[in-house]
Amino acid sequence: MNKLYRKWILVLLSLILLTGCWDSTNVEQVNYISDLGVDYKDGKFYVYTSFLHFENVGKQEGGSSKEELPIWVAEGVGQTFDSATDHIYYTAQQPISWAHIGELTITTRALEKDGILDEVMDVLNRYSETRSEVMLYATDEEIPRLAQGGPILGTSPWYSRVNNPYPVFKQYSLITPITLRNYLIDQKEPGKVIKIPKFGINENMWTKRNEPHPIPEFGGSAFVDKGKYKGSLSVEKIQGVRWMQKESERIPLYLYKNEDDYASIVFTTPKIDIKPEVQGEEVTVSVKVELTGEIIENPFHKDDQTLMKEAEQQIKEQITTTYQAGLEKNIDVYQFTNHIYKTDPKAFKKLSLENKDWMKPETLKDLKVKASIVSSGKLKIKE
Repeated sequence: MNKLYRKWILVLLSLILLTGCWDSTNVEQVNYISDLGVDYKDGKFYVYTSFLHFENVGKQEGGSSKEELPIWVAEGVGQTFDSATDHIYYTAQQPISWAHIGELTITTRALEKDGILDEVMDVLNRYSETRSEVMLYATDEEIPRLAQGGPILGTSPWYSRVNNPYPVFKQYSLITPITLRNYLIDQKEPGKVIKIPKFGINENMWTKRNEPHPIPEFGGSAFVDKGKYKGSLSVEKIQGVRWMQKESERIPLYLYKNEDDYASIVFTTPKIDIKPEVQGEEVTVSVKVELTGEIIENPFHKDDQTLMKEAEQQIKEQITTTYQAGLEKNIDVYQFTNHIYKTDPKAFKKLSLENKDWMKPETLKDLKVKASIVSSGKLKIKE
């Protein structure tokens, strides 16, 4: 009897050691931030947080027919970035989680103020909840206006291009997406200017029940060097970057001269060879770009040699136009300074290239583009 009694005592004591769920928190008891916006005006930080509604996320996966749920946005104001984020707690009705932020957008107005970007990165990099794989963007828009834009078909903003730009980038490559992790690594790289994709709101392209549907529109880039804002280039001026970044996967090129003379080709991942040459105090750069493409449109049945020649000429023009647009704002668009650091670090240090705007129009000494057509789609070239 005593032995059985002791066994029951041991069983009861072991139950005390078992973990339980009395301190667990349901998802509906926490507010999850999905998007973070930062502005700086009148000497203060303005922080905007959009909150993720899990019912809206579940609709994408479960096929629910519920109406589109509203996006809730909170505004915090403070003398520092951290105090501005903490200001949101004053009106928080539930605990706030910062662990699911999908994207960070910072205004060019904030970028223009020295030290603002560094302060934001310092806090986000230190805080234990925030992840490093947060997408990074710049904008000329007011942050609250960006919250008006959302994906189509009633899907959750969590599945939007803003939070996951890679699938669309594979279809139409413009500016390579960048995360906080990419930024923190690249800012320490000597001579490297960081490209931050820009986006705004387009209110005219999409409609819902014959009413305009605001939607995020991507194009253009902001440039940052060691935390300092160098300026921005519009989507029209940035076209040359597509051919000079190894991450590009699909690059459409429209060979339009007039309504009786046009064609289009899609090129895939470019092969880029950049060779700096240092002679005394003079530095020049030679660039070679090789591409293969597929004909998408050829209504006037041009032969492949003609198409390749026209494509090479237009690609060279786009690369040169972007380079010259960067020079006007002292932006090293193609990272030539960083290439010199990697190939000739002694000359890089001797000439102090990182600390001055050294590039000139003639710095781009030689530019060669070699395009070849490997496919004409389902038709022969002259069909």
